[in-house]
Amino acid sequence: MTSNAVELLLERLIHSPDLRPFRALVEPLERYDRERGGDLVRTLRTFFLANGNSSETAERLFLHRNSLLYRLRRIEELAGLDLGNPRDRLALQLGLLAMERGAEDEDEHPKPAAGNRHRGGQG
Repeated sequence: MTSNAVELLLERLIHSPDLRPFRALVEPLERYDRERGGDLVRTLRTFFLANGNSSETAERLFLHRNSLLYRLRRIEELAGLDLGNPRDRLALQLGLLAMERGAEDEDEHPKPAAGNRHRGGQG
């Protein structure tokens, strides 16, 4: 029952505007990745999938452990949070959830590209 309750809570939360402040925590990581060709968001996601185990995270990402530790420190600096703090980790996990939900919303309702109002030669 616990797993179902968590899934239900997450499903409700995904549609809530209450996730916006958490989304804002991940935005600096996205911006860093976009501007510098980084991989911080993927690193953070993988870190959580590995239950915070840095050796396993490094292995999954095919990174030297020191490279991973550098990325994790950079994530902490940009987000202003401590990955060693359970509340901060939860906040970042909620931020990733909100980010993923935002991507799903964009897939379902894509924004028309500028100057591309008519598709497929119709018009």
